[in-house]
Amino acid sequence: MKLSKGAVLAAVAASVAVVLWMEFGRPATNVVRSPTSKVAMPVVASYVAVAPGLIEPLNEEREVAAEATGILKEMHVDENDEVAAGEIIAVVNNAEQAARLESARAELALRQAELDRTINGARPEQRREARAALSEAQAALDFTRREYDRRLPLVKSGVSPKAALDKAVSDLNVAKARAQEAAEKLAAIEAGSRKEDLAAAKAQVSLARANVTLASALLEKTQIRSPISGIVLRRMRLPGESVSATPPTPIAIVGNVNGLQVRAEVDETDAARVKVGQRAEVLADAFPGRKFGGTVYRVASRMGAKQIQTGRPVDKLDAKILQTFIQLDPSVKAPIGLRVDAYFLTSPVPPLAAEGPTAEDAKATTEASEPTANETH
Repeated sequence: MKLSKGAVLAAVAASVAVVLWMEFGRPATNVVRSPTSKVAMPVVASYVAVAPGLIEPLNEEREVAAEATGILKEMHVDENDEVAAGEIIAVVNNAEQAARLESARAELALRQAELDRTINGARPEQRREARAALSEAQAALDFTRREYDRRLPLVKSGVSPKAALDKAVSDLNVAKARAQEAAEKLAAIEAGSRKEDLAAAKAQVSLARANVTLASALLEKTQIRSPISGIVLRRMRLPGESVSATPPTPIAIVGNVNGLQVRAEVDETDAARVKVGQRAEVLADAFPGRKFGGTVYRVASRMGAKQIQTGRPVDKLDAKILQTFIQLDPSVKAPIGLRVDAYFLTSPVPPLAAEGPTAEDAKATTEASEPTANETH
């Protein structure tokens, strides 16, 4: 039977349409395989994007670095040790800084004593000594004045030489000066400290206190503390090694593993398919037959360079990615730094425990793999 040209074209068009529908129109299959592994993976619900990622502490890792240059004197922690926020995990040699702090504290004590003396004035015994000195000076002045009065007529009458009068005059002038000095000293003690002296003493105390604060800060920089509570994920230095403040030498890496997250790198072609609140399922070669549930809680606001290398030949080293952070469900327990693949689901599903496929998952897989009547036709 010879077919018309129109019938042939219609048959070809229908065949192309069926092929296109089979290839692109069908929903994503529920049976998936990790894009970077040949290990059979568990059932994953329908997803809109898949991206490689790494498991990290939920609050991310903290690299603890030295703030002082010197030799690492003590290392108080080892890997997997628990630490509290503010706990000292290492100490840089600080003998010089400790000595400076002690010197600054001694200087502060001295300046404070001087200020107290300026405020309180002279002690009673100092007042008594000043009065006694003035009385002695006045007595010496009276004696020299009488000696001068006695010598003057003798010199005029020619009985005594003029040199005797000159000495009497000199002694009188010295006695007057000493009496004046003693009187002024007593007056100063009785009047108390001047405002200028008090201000100067207070300034000296403030300067000494600032030096103590500076010395204390320099000593504190030699004590390396953990910024967060968590565990030591990696110890990077040993006692006796040199460390520097510029650039800072990393001492250890600390992370809080009470909560875990996945830092996934979503390809730029899938960037519009992920959003905050979206459920995801995480698969790892290290846990065959298991899947971990999580929720997207943060999506980067700008594209970035690819950092996670999967080893696939088709990966582009210069590909642009969108960092997406998935908070894993509380039941998930996995090693930090584990390479995983994150599948972003099409619709919200209840949180998943870290378990293998259930009987319902196997049934869904079987049903999804069986062709329907329309597919048979």
